[in-house]
Amino acid sequence: MSKDKNITHHEIMLVESSSANLLSVPDKGNLSPSNRYLMSLRSKNSRRTMGSILNNIVKIFGAQTHGQFDWLSIEPTDVDIIIEHLREIKQLKPTTVNLYVNALRGVFKAAYINNQLSTEAYEKLRSVKFYKGSRLARNREPIEKDVLKAVIDTCDDSPLGVRDAAIISLMANCGLRRDEVVNLTVSQYNREIGKMNVIGKGDKERVIPVPKKVRTRINRWLDTVRTHQEGYLFCRVRRWGKVDNSLNKPLTGQAIYNMLETRSLSLPDNMKIKPHALRRFCGTNLLKNGHDIALVKDVLGHADIKTTQVYIDTTDEEMRSAIDGLDI
Repeated sequence: MSKDKNITHHEIMLVESSSANLLSVPDKGNLSPSNRYLMSLRSKNSRRTMGSILNNIVKIFGAQTHGQFDWLSIEPTDVDIIIEHLREIKQLKPTTVNLYVNALRGVFKAAYINNQLSTEAYEKLRSVKFYKGSRLARNREPIEKDVLKAVIDTCDDSPLGVRDAAIISLMANCGLRRDEVVNLTVSQYNREIGKMNVIGKGDKERVIPVPKKVRTRINRWLDTVRTHQEGYLFCRVRRWGKVDNSLNKPLTGQAIYNMLETRSLSLPDNMKIKPHALRRFCGTNLLKNGHDIALVKDVLGHADIKTTQVYIDTTDEEMRSAIDGLDI
């Protein structure tokens, strides 16, 4: 199953039994192109998800299950109809629409490999382009500073509290990904000049200035809890505040996720702070403070500036103020 966080549970339903049981089909020679495609997927969850998507697609044409649908009757114009239906009627996000397109391509490829489609027909169907577009992310508002302070305030003077305060402030102020945080080592942190060497996606290195308050929290963690012994910067704190002796074993990204979820329990309205929300806090506030988007791109370690543009969070009031300023 795709790991894209933009794909919501409500947009992808559970697969019907016809897909869940496809591995028990006795005669593989009679399998439909869609079932052949699903059988090529390694993950059971992927088969379930894509099977559900294919069922949703065939329902557009009045069918009930993908296994009984005549996939060989599909034309490129039909694919355009499917995309338009998903966009306009279902109002799915571009990311989700393209997951549907990817499923269709998988079915066409399975039909072609099984000699059910000619090369010409397959090339025409395969040439259908992914849908390009952008949608405002739901609940994309960045965390307010007061909320972030409230989360940090849940970190007491215990070894676990000292560690968590350092992690949260580092992620929020420097925009690090959780996988970048867990893989930091002591040698990557220069406390004298206040900089952190971060190894990001694609093994790309960037140097991030560390603000004074963040340095204070990291230094406290090193000086009073962890010690300065070489190894991973952040390590596990066991029960009763005992620090894990294995400094060569990093925390996991899931551990960061769980920690933030626990720290969020004190917030109102069942609000939950997730790792990427801290990264968004950093990017959005840097842009709001007037810093160039290219600089923010470098801080966050984005390969493409289009990714950074997602962090531009313009409010209705800001739009009105800007437009009112043009009133001549």
